[in-house]
Amino acid sequence: MSSQNISLHWEVPVLAESDVCVVGGGSAGVAATVAASRAGAHTILVEAYGYLGGTSTAGLVGPLMTSYSSDGSQPVIGGIFQEVVDLMVELDGAIDPSQVEGGTAFGAFIQVGHARLTPCSPEALKLATMQVVEKAGCRVMFHTSFLQAQVDKNQVTGIVVHNKAGLGIIKAKVFVDTSGDADVASSAGVPFTVGRIGDGRMMPATMFMRLGNVDDAEVQAWADAHPKEALFESIVQQARKEERWVGISREYLNLYREPEPGVYRANITRLLGIDGTNPDDLSRAEMEGRRQCLQVFRFMREYCPGLKNAKLLETASRIGIRETRHIHGLYTLTGEDVVAGSQFPDAIARCAYPIDIHDPLGKRHSDIPLGYQPEQPHIVNPDAPLYYEIPYRCLVPEKLENLLVAGRPISATHEGAASARVIPPCYATGQAAGLAAALSVKTDCRVSNVDTAKLQERLREQGAIV
Repeated sequence: MSSQNISLHWEVPVLAESDVCVVGGGSAGVAATVAASRAGAHTILVEAYGYLGGTSTAGLVGPLMTSYSSDGSQPVIGGIFQEVVDLMVELDGAIDPSQVEGGTAFGAFIQVGHARLTPCSPEALKLATMQVVEKAGCRVMFHTSFLQAQVDKNQVTGIVVHNKAGLGIIKAKVFVDTSGDADVASSAGVPFTVGRIGDGRMMPATMFMRLGNVDDAEVQAWADAHPKEALFESIVQQARKEERWVGISREYLNLYREPEPGVYRANITRLLGIDGTNPDDLSRAEMEGRRQCLQVFRFMREYCPGLKNAKLLETASRIGIRETRHIHGLYTLTGEDVVAGSQFPDAIARCAYPIDIHDPLGKRHSDIPLGYQPEQPHIVNPDAPLYYEIPYRCLVPEKLENLLVAGRPISATHEGAASARVIPPCYATGQAAGLAAALSVKTDCRVSNVDTAKLQERLREQGAIV
């Protein structure tokens, strides 16, 4: 059947006007909203769900990966991220990253990149993000979905949204796109790259699930008895040979313990060839992801020590997407920047998470740490950089004067984004974007002309580490 276009003409009300409008209430969106509001900008947050947290709540993605230096000696991400962590700890829903060592059940018994992470409950995260946003005094519009950007010359003049009241327009002086997929930027005509250079393939998607009633001691005992293996790897590989593990490319069981004993987050399923901006692909991923969850759950109960009496608590409300669009910004973060620990005069965030690439074709994923030496890949480099920096220019898209992009789709290559995509740096880039948006409004300048020295100073005042 040939495609058809139908022309529609609507008269839509202006629902609100503000200094700053943040689109998407995930990690970057929470931080951007709070930062802009605290800087005195009237701020509106638009969020499609009825709660905040994005992929770490709706997608059950957890734990929150490392916010510390490559050697684990010092935090490199603070600010609003750490405030949220502190609130979760108060609720007994998280463990502070300073207390989490590598190679433990909280990090799936993995060493590289899995020290100083934040185990947490998704419900605690919902409450903590709500508290920090409420306290900032901004306006939150839940159950409201972004549809289209209105652009006049080089300015986004408004966004069309939809909610239970129908269609409407939100106007703002500066917009911050924290949609996770650069939806606003794409709609506004910002150039972007999809996936990796060359073939455009994107990292696979994952449907997370949570398990309860796991025997922690039995799981720990198996890990202790198999120190050179990933968790239950030999069990999975034997099952693969006997065709009892079919249709799932993961080679082991990636299980992360939450603060509550016996409760684990399972990052195991893999959905290949999914374009997270294509609704048909997303629909297929949601269905196939839950089917894989059921298959994995039954396998774990039958074959894995400590999991024989496990209970399936929930599958995620939405599929977890690792990669879609990478905007073309004023600077593009590369894998070389990550490994070399590159630093920049306009740095607005630090990160030390390795380049964590889940192969688009389903091969075993690789972790490339800072200071990686390809000639000695199994040797830890004692002179590895403690962190790399993300420049402000990665948040500033080409062409538009009043739009910033933060979180997963910042200007980065496939390899650079594979490090910067995780939750803590999303908070950090979000905080920088929100504060920069407020400064742009207050000084009446383009976002590209924001005084980055002033931005860095104000970020430090807000507790960020730059």
